[in-house]
Amino acid sequence: MGVEVKKGFVEKLLLVFVAMILTVSISGCRGKRDFKKWNKDKKDIKKTAVPVKVEKLKIGDISSFILSSSTIQAEYSVDVVVETSGIVEKIFYDEGDNVKKGDVLAVVNYEELKLTKDKKYMAYLDAKKKFERTKNLFEKKLVSKEDYDKAEFTLKQSEIDYKDAKVKFDKSMIKAPFDGVITERYITLGQYVSPSQKAFSIVNTKILKAIVYIPEENVSKLKKGQRVVLESDTINKDFEGKVEKISSVVDPESGTVKVTVRVKPDKDIRPGMFVNVKIITDTKHNVLLVPKKAVIYQNDRKYIFVVDRDTKKVKKVELKTGYENKDYFECLNKGFSEKTLVVVAGQNTLKDGDKVRVIGNEK
Repeated sequence: MGVEVKKGFVEKLLLVFVAMILTVSISGCRGKRDFKKWNKDKKDIKKTAVPVKVEKLKIGDISSFILSSSTIQAEYSVDVVVETSGIVEKIFYDEGDNVKKGDVLAVVNYEELKLTKDKKYMAYLDAKKKFERTKNLFEKKLVSKEDYDKAEFTLKQSEIDYKDAKVKFDKSMIKAPFDGVITERYITLGQYVSPSQKAFSIVNTKILKAIVYIPEENVSKLKKGQRVVLESDTINKDFEGKVEKISSVVDPESGTVKVTVRVKPDKDIRPGMFVNVKIITDTKHNVLLVPKKAVIYQNDRKYIFVVDRDTKKVKKVELKTGYENKDYFECLNKGFSEKTLVVVAGQNTLKDGDKVRVIGNEK
């Protein structure tokens, strides 16, 4: 009986041991399968396409230029001053108003000077009539030469007095010297003013210029009438101009030559605006252009990622460039065309041979 009990106990113990071995073996196999699956998933993650935006290269014109900067100036900009003393009686225009040449901007001591002028004019007319009458009598020898000379003198004197009064009266009117815009008003109604005191500032905004100073080694590339592009970063707009004057002397201190650029009229350009000035020296037509936003810079070299349309993989290519502007490089690489796709967003994390997924439409 005791032997049978021991035998049964041993059999049970043996079964438990076998079960434990099987459990460990199964767990080990499952662990291997889980590791293989994790490793495969990791590789699949690596192979996941990178989302990017792309653009086609384009055919267009691009220019070389001499770059400088300047501030837009008005060709005609003056301070209009008072020419007589007295009280400001009326003001007809204010800051921001457009005026024409000869418009009366304000008047000073107007009524008094007008009255004086009118009196002198009446005296002149009276002296003129008396002279004509005396002249007729003198020709008939009814008055003496002395009376004739006296009448003639009175006429000339009254004419001078009238002209003097008229000049003073005209000076009572502050007038615009040319077409333009009032930028400053310095006088107020009822103010007492004196000759040479500033009354208004006027600028002609239709005739504008930019002055630049070009290094003497570039002067040989300049000529009158040359096209100029003026860029305003403030309003993100370009303006047209042309070279109007090139100084014949070199500044010995700076080694530069003064160049005057005439700016083409535009409603958005104003005196005082800061601009980048590009004097165009050469233009290439119908060349292949790469957008600058596609370019990455490494060790002073330029690279782009070109997308293979079939495999959706990218190739990292060193870009050879010619002329450039603010948006594009001239592409000198062989084998590219306007159908070539380049990555313009998302390229900073790409590596050569990566697979990509295009977001949005091709431009």
